[in-house]
Amino acid sequence: MTLQRIALAMIVRNESQRLMQCLESVKDVVDEIIIVDTGSSDDTMLIAKQYTTKCYSYHWNDDFAAARNYAIQQTTCDWILSLDADEQLHMEPGDLRSLIDQSEYSAFCLPLYALKAVNDHHEADRFMVLRLFQRRYSFKGAVHEYVSIEDPTKVGYALHPVIYHTAVPSAERHTRRGRNIGLLKQALAQNPTSPYLQYYLGTEWLGVGRADLAISAFQQALLYFSPEQVVFRSPAVHHLISSYQSAGKLDEAICLCLQESQQYPEYCDLFFAGGILFELKNQYEIAIKWFQAAAKSTLPPLPFFHTDGTNSYLAYYHLGYCAEKLGLSTEAQKYYEQALKTNKNYYYPLYQLVLLKLTHQNALEVLSFLKEGNYLVIPQVAEKMAELFCTAGFPDVGIQCLGSRISSPVANVELAIRCQLYSGEISLALQSITQLRQDGLQPTTIVAVDEIIALLMSKRFDEGRQRMLDFWQRKNKRDAFRAVFCLYKKLRHGTLLPLSNLDSATTLFELQDRCLHVRAKSFHEQQCFATLLAAIRSILANDEQTVTLLLHNLQEKEQVTIQQLDYTFTALRGLYR
Repeated sequence: MTLQRIALAMIVRNESQRLMQCLESVKDVVDEIIIVDTGSSDDTMLIAKQYTTKCYSYHWNDDFAAARNYAIQQTTCDWILSLDADEQLHMEPGDLRSLIDQSEYSAFCLPLYALKAVNDHHEADRFMVLRLFQRRYSFKGAVHEYVSIEDPTKVGYALHPVIYHTAVPSAERHTRRGRNIGLLKQALAQNPTSPYLQYYLGTEWLGVGRADLAISAFQQALLYFSPEQVVFRSPAVHHLISSYQSAGKLDEAICLCLQESQQYPEYCDLFFAGGILFELKNQYEIAIKWFQAAAKSTLPPLPFFHTDGTNSYLAYYHLGYCAEKLGLSTEAQKYYEQALKTNKNYYYPLYQLVLLKLTHQNALEVLSFLKEGNYLVIPQVAEKMAELFCTAGFPDVGIQCLGSRISSPVANVELAIRCQLYSGEISLALQSITQLRQDGLQPTTIVAVDEIIALLMSKRFDEGRQRMLDFWQRKNKRDAFRAVFCLYKKLRHGTLLPLSNLDSATTLFELQDRCLHVRAKSFHEQQCFATLLAAIRSILANDEQTVTLLLHNLQEKEQVTIQQLDYTFTALRGLYR
């Protein structure tokens, strides 16, 4: 039996930043590489020639299918693998060979994971895309081209290999969308009932923020897609729900979730989407039921569009959030823990979980939980936790979160300085600020103010005065200069000076808030901060212009306290709505 050969066929244009990673991912598993350039002005072709001698130029005519078919025509192999330069193939040895040896199929859909950043983590949407097929097939469609195969029974669906798509810069993506919208409109003028063209037009309109136009396009697409065409129908439903949500039409989106979940009861993404919609409507009890249904589901069949985590860690996180909104703190904590357990790389629930733990555990016990879970070995998590503890009034625990990373050039040095100073380590904070300058970094206004405060509390008045003169040289820092100068005069000479403006008063209010979170251990350090706090309050109270601002600041703090008390003593009793 003759060994079947596989060719990579690509079209490229100005892809010098991405092409090498793509070709490196596939060079050892294909027998031939064909690169067709459609008009690059960068080093794309120089890079391509490092991997193959079969590089060609093609005159661009606004027809993607024609360009891809030209690339296929240059191949000499039995099978075609089609990739874009912003994609990479991840596989185990023999993945491709095991597919093409299955004689019942002449083409395969492979899972494509589109990576996207959400908040502080990455999520991935899974599409099934037809990228591996016999050479006898060809592409159709001037834009968002597709491989035309009349007999769907000849198309197999594979778990591996996997294609990862990396996001392109937003400016480039916007340019592409504008071009695609124009081409799709032209194609729809010739074929207005094509669900594929309507679907792709909807994705482009949604991408440029025109949810109203996207809704119309997706609605038209769903009129013509049959329930069996889930490769296209499931993402069309998903995007229509997103479009309704973007347009504020939550009830329409909920109706679509109800309707489609009856059509596809195995599709967990619909239950997750329904939970999100009810969560947005503040109907947390109902949202919990939808998220629970999502968490009980298995992964949807391969042809379905799927967002990673909708039946696991994302569902558990939102269950925790809704439970917390209902005042069910014990349940919320369990859900957050389940989210972390399900995906060890998903740290988003950790912040809320730690806040909940601090309501019934001391800070050191919570720190032990973080250490035992190895969460603090991840720099960004350690910094987030240090910031949380510092803001919550435990700067000494914040230092322990950072550990040895305090001296690291990639660490949040200013956060470490704040933790050091307000845990009473005044000399250590001053050393860290000195090191910051020696590393060639300019302290921010907050750090510069803290440095002067540390010098004043250490009775190093002359050095503090010199730092204030540095402030004066920077015109945009003179409000902060005035605030610390008033403190200097009060602490050294007992003199009360007017602040002269509200911006200077704001600097003192911020400093006062930081002092209220002090965790100094020795009596001497506590006395230093008490003296500083008394000086701040006397300056604020002495300045007529700041009295109104002082009252406003107190009113804001009162409202925050009322909200916290309402949550604590109403929500936790199950009365929260």
